[in-house]
Amino acid sequence: MVIAAAVLTLGINLEVDLTDLIWRHQQRKGPNVVCGIKVVGYHITGAPGQQFGYAGETFTIPSEGYIEVISMPRVKHYTFDGKKQPLDVETGPMDAFSFRWIALPATTEGGTIHE
Repeated sequence: MVIAAAVLTLGINLEVDLTDLIWRHQQRKGPNVVCGIKVVGYHITGAPGQQFGYAGETFTIPSEGYIEVISMPRVKHYTFDGKKQPLDVETGPMDAFSFRWIALPATTEGGTIHE
């Protein structure tokens, strides 16, 4: 009789504990975190020695033929050959690391631009 009462008590406690665990698990849905960063940086390719401006600084393409700059949220343009160029979706494709690829136009010695 004592054993039956102990088994019954254990069964009731186990059921209550399991119900409590399931209820807590359903309540613990964390916040849905979404990163608002779309572009991490820019991979800018061009001929070695070409210069462009980004975020108030002037960069020169090194001998490797490209340079990578980190994106700044409020900077929406880069400058090339004295003209503002947009840094939006139409500029170039994005890679798996969220770097947008931008190809600088080729220039000749006369200053004319060939794309």
